[in-house]
Amino acid sequence: MIASLPDGVKVIIVDNACEDAEALEALSGRLAVKVLTPKKNLGFGRACNLGAREASTEFLLFLNPDAAVEPGSIEAFLEAAGRYGPQTAFTPKIANSDGSPNFKRRSVLLPRSEWMPRGWPEEECEVPVVSGAAIFVRRDFFLSHGFDPSIFMYHEDDDWSLIVRAAGGRLVFLPSALINHQSGHSSGRGNLITRFKAYHLGKSKVYVFRKYGIPFPKQRLLVQAVWQLILPHNLFSSRKRAKHLGFLEGVRKPNKNFLSPEEMISQTKTPFWKVKRELKRLGRQFKSLPLTFYERFFSTPWYDWSCRNKIKCSDGRLPQTPKVAIFLVFPRNGLLPSHKRSLEYLIENGYSPLVVSNLPFTPEDELYLKENSWRYMERPNVGYDFGGYRDAFLSLREDLASLDRLVLVNDSSWFPAPGSKNWLVEAEALGVDYAAAATSFGISRVYPEQFEAIKWDYDTSLRNFHYGSYAVSIGPSLLTSKRFLKYWKRYALTAEKNKVVRRGEIGMTRFVLKNGFTHGATYDIRTLPEMLAKCTDEEINKYARNVNFLDDYPTKDIVDDVLPLLDATKSREQRESLTRFIMATSARIGISYVLPGFLMEKHGFCFFKKSLAKINKDNSDIALQLAETLEGEDGAIILQEVRDIRSQKGF
Repeated sequence: MIASLPDGVKVIIVDNACEDAEALEALSGRLAVKVLTPKKNLGFGRACNLGAREASTEFLLFLNPDAAVEPGSIEAFLEAAGRYGPQTAFTPKIANSDGSPNFKRRSVLLPRSEWMPRGWPEEECEVPVVSGAAIFVRRDFFLSHGFDPSIFMYHEDDDWSLIVRAAGGRLVFLPSALINHQSGHSSGRGNLITRFKAYHLGKSKVYVFRKYGIPFPKQRLLVQAVWQLILPHNLFSSRKRAKHLGFLEGVRKPNKNFLSPEEMISQTKTPFWKVKRELKRLGRQFKSLPLTFYERFFSTPWYDWSCRNKIKCSDGRLPQTPKVAIFLVFPRNGLLPSHKRSLEYLIENGYSPLVVSNLPFTPEDELYLKENSWRYMERPNVGYDFGGYRDAFLSLREDLASLDRLVLVNDSSWFPAPGSKNWLVEAEALGVDYAAAATSFGISRVYPEQFEAIKWDYDTSLRNFHYGSYAVSIGPSLLTSKRFLKYWKRYALTAEKNKVVRRGEIGMTRFVLKNGFTHGATYDIRTLPEMLAKCTDEEINKYARNVNFLDDYPTKDIVDDVLPLLDATKSREQRESLTRFIMATSARIGISYVLPGFLMEKHGFCFFKKSLAKINKDNSDIALQLAETLEGEDGAIILQEVRDIRSQKGF
């Protein structure tokens, strides 16, 4: 391919896991050749997008590695580009190795009325779709309308053609430019590769059918896949069997993202140990049915009856005010300086603290709470945070009608963060029945490798949408609701943390939405794109490289493999990619976890999640780096506790 290009043409090669590393290294030594080496196979479209961002020329010519450019073709492209507008993409005359026409005349995304006759058109003309084997286009236009990063391989050119046409662009067949193409040879042959390619063909078909609203995409493709697989000629061709089996797998499991044939085989085989694991899992689920039934209907009544004498409630010296804060703690090492600072913060803002502990207090802590709380409670560690919230809330049932505000906070966060806004005042100022610090999962999530396809559409009806329960402010309308009291009475206590999230955080959010109470968050996730747009390029680089991925290791792969290739200071397009990565990760994991530094610096966010310091070393390093920037006495408290956590964890 390179040998067929005229002298002086700059070449960018994106190494999608090429097996001949020595040849690529030799090419990278040439003055006009630049080799980009991501740490993994990006797929065709994303690799093209990456190469386009790295280019500095006015025009781009996308070529498959098994294509050769005939003399005079580059000049023909440039001459035609001068005659057409800037929103025009050109497809050349592409010939197979035997000289026969290789012309993309149709697409599964187009109606038959737009299909063209077989063979090359006789003259220069507009076409409905172009082939990804060879595309000539202005760089600026392509960067605004690149390949869909969600498509790994196949149909990305069909999709891109429709994107160009929807943007008012034109697709032109240029017979004066000739490309010789050995179709399908760029990725090798063999049954394993055939199956891998067919898998992505099926996966991509499902995706584009859904994208363009073709009805019953998976069902119709499953019928096609099964029909192809049972045809008699498969008995005589192992390659055809591999092809049709791969296509069926791609249609059945389009959410998998295999980057190599070997990875696909290793993950689609079902070894005996995996069968045993699944049987054991099924057995555990079956055995847990009685427990699930018990939790749903009997755990709470049993707890109320058996543990009523185990809950110890004591009065402190502070008076009750019309504003009460339930502060839930788990003082494994006694009350820490951060606990005491949070109590001071609540008291300073006129709240009467009701401190609830899922562990016994030490004598020293009891003495402290006697002087610095309105009431404090010890309870059995049943039901995690929501078990504690429930006991405290029900203990207030006689006082609820007289309260102006009830706050639920816990020690999963350090608060107040140094220099932050006053969250308690912010929450009251919202004027809603249910105010939280932040939301999670209100934006449709995408897979980490599809981060550039994120759409920032906020939707509270999404299945897992919820307000974070680490900081909630509740108004009188909700406090005096008999239905809300009934929610707490009937709350099903559980010892499983994922069920606590579903029944507690998500369940309480659903209750508020379903019953028509007003709600909101002091940090509005909808403003994230606007806030990122105001950041400098250096800040975008910093925030992208310091996202907390928790235990979401596919996101870590993007941090390790893709982000090093992007730099917001180099181009607008690379900045946009990093911005979309930040947005996609925030939507996928939750912004209060992903971007604590951004929230504190740009919004004055009051909370810093403690789990970031303990979940793994990578996130803990980021938490330490952030804690070291915090100022004042509050900053010193947080920094010391981050260091203590790291020491306990061995980081």
